Amino acid sequence: MKKFIALAVLLAGATVAVAYTNRPAEFQRAADAATGAAERAWAGTEANPTPVLVAFGTFFVTIVYHKLKGKSFSESVEVAATRVTVVPVPVPAPDPENLVVKRAQARATRTQLLADQFGLENRIRKLPDEVRKAEQETCYTEQAVTDAEEALTKAEETLEAKLAANEAANKKLEVLRKELAAGESELAAIAAELKKLADVV
Repeated sequence: MKKFIALAVLLAGATVAVAYTNRPAEFQRAADAATGAAERAWAGTEANPTPVLVAFGTFFVTIVYHKLKGKSFSESVEVAATRVTVVPVPVPAPDPENLVVKRAQARATRTQLLADQFGLENRIRKLPDEVRKAEQETCYTEQAVTDAEEALTKAEETLEAKLAANEAANKKLEVLRKELAAGESELAAIAAELKKLADVV
């Protein structure tokens, strides 16, 4: 076992030396990536050291346990490092009723989606004509509004002209009434003077 570990370490060192000699740029990139990974692992360990402590504690307890059972230290380390117990995870059996329900739900969902798709396609097929008609109707109504505004402007101008004519007619009527009243008054005065003169003569 010690020879195998020594051979593996020697082989890894030779591989690193050859890689550094032949391809220094790629070796530097790999070294930077490994350094970054190590820093991230160390930061994760500092943030949550509990799993690492549990692993080391379990490893140490396993070594002590096998040492107390009479094995040598190297055998205890080897057993602690290589023994792995695989715990089977029970996989729940699929419920046939649940599968039937899921298939029914999937079919219902597919049917609803197909119906929605068909309805939307029919609606979209009719929309261009409706949009064209709405645009025409909007143009007609805008023209009608423009015509109504022009007619309103003309009507306001006509109303203003008629109001001005009415005001002028009222002023003329008032002047004529005053002139009539003054004339009648003057005629009455003349008639009274003529009567006085007739009596004298």
